[in-house]
Amino acid sequence: MAAPSAPSFALSVEVMHRLDDEAIHTLGFPRLLLMAQAGCAVADALTQLHPEPCECVVCCGMGYNGGDGLCAAWHLIRRGYRPRIVLAGLRRDLKEEPAVFARVVEAFQIPWREVVSGDDLAEVQGWLRSCGVILDALFGIGLNGSVRPLPARLIAMINEAGRPVVAVDVPSGLDGDTGVPLDVAVRAAVTVTFGAPKRGLLTAQGSSCAGRLVVDALGMPDWLIRRYMP
Repeated sequence: MAAPSAPSFALSVEVMHRLDDEAIHTLGFPRLLLMAQAGCAVADALTQLHPEPCECVVCCGMGYNGGDGLCAAWHLIRRGYRPRIVLAGLRRDLKEEPAVFARVVEAFQIPWREVVSGDDLAEVQGWLRSCGVILDALFGIGLNGSVRPLPARLIAMINEAGRPVVAVDVPSGLDGDTGVPLDVAVRAAVTVTFGAPKRGLLTAQGSSCAGRLVVDALGMPDWLIRRYMP
């Protein structure tokens, strides 16, 4: 189980990408395996934050961050939670590895909402306001530039719902290097970040969005992470 950490160092987004690339392409860690570990760590953090099984809303993007969220949803189902999936796009457009966990979650016949227009947000708003906890897996450290209008509205709705939020890797909308929101950013109670802390999470503004920080190495060897320490 992931444990809270008081990190003494942090990595830039660019360095974290290089660490991931070495783990996957040189050491042979399958991306699906890392995603599975990430999903388990996120589910652990959510169950620590809200130990009583409840309805939860899992907001997923179309990339690997969303895949972490879908995997976490699977773990939460197995623990008695009742997740509802909000996908910022169409299931058919998911990347290969996230699509694997989408199929796994679909087998449990839980509610889904694909958000492709503003009309799709009305039902989502009701879900967010009535749930016990929200999981933010919209954007990870790969977000560049401003947040598009539709995801920005979803982020605002997450913040307005007044429910505790667990963020995956970085709160969606937060610049992983500077800790400055890119227009709008999720305000989380807990952020589960992977490999090593990102610089932006340790700034004053970034830490106020991240909440309590949990670091999970995803099963990667310590020597690999130490190699990239500044």
